[in-house]
Amino acid sequence: MKIILSVLITLITFSGCSSHQKMSDNNSNLPDSGKTEIVAPSFYREKFLRGIDFYARGNEPNWVLEIDFDSSMNFSEMNGFNFRTPAVKGIKAQDADVTNFRAQTESGELSVTISKEKCQDNMSGEMFDYKVRIQIKKSNEANFTDFSGCGKYLYDYRLNDIWIMEEMTNVVLKKENLMKGLPMFEFNLADMRFSGHAGCNQMSGAIKVKGNKIIFGNLISTKMACPDMTVEQKVIEALNDKSFTYKIEKLKLVLESESGIRMIFRKTD
Repeated sequence: MKIILSVLITLITFSGCSSHQKMSDNNSNLPDSGKTEIVAPSFYREKFLRGIDFYARGNEPNWVLEIDFDSSMNFSEMNGFNFRTPAVKGIKAQDADVTNFRAQTESGELSVTISKEKCQDNMSGEMFDYKVRIQIKKSNEANFTDFSGCGKYLYDYRLNDIWIMEEMTNVVLKKENLMKGLPMFEFNLADMRFSGHAGCNQMSGAIKVKGNKIIFGNLISTKMACPDMTVEQKVIEALNDKSFTYKIEKLKLVLESESGIRMIFRKTD
């Protein structure tokens, strides 16, 4: 009886070890989600300050793409291959958040497709907001070579703060004439949201920040009546579904629209 029991225990133990070994082998090629190597925000901010608006990377082979929407697209591989083109205007898909950039030079042709879809770097584990597909064809080649990876629009992280308006084109700002004081904007870049007031009602909305551009979505606001609504009406009209370039210098934020509307803010203490 003792011999039989001993044999059974040995078989069970062996079976358990075999199952555990098989499971370990099956998971050996899976990414370890617990080992995430996030690039420091200073890395991206440094690139933004150098003029880079969009950054992407991929693995196997390792490659990097940097786009300055005002000047160039630059693709490089770890093996030393580099392909640079002038900047081109992106073509947006009508039915999806997808933008394609296609440029051609004497050296060849570069196509970059940026799709709004969560993407995880399969080596570092870092999460990105966009999937990127790159196609390159050298001038002496008949076919394109495909690369895939993840990317993100870069921006000035200092925008993520509370700002008080000091000036606006064709608007007279007097604190004493506004129920809540001078207009105040707060940008939450983690959620890509904007909130604040223009002297009366609270307002908020979604934003997109791409390089040095802020795109405001449809704004919503409370419906309180105030003695003077002029400033609020002009602010909402200027922002609603509009885009602005921005820059930050010496604790001042400057927003400027294509139509010439300029807003200047100071950072709160």
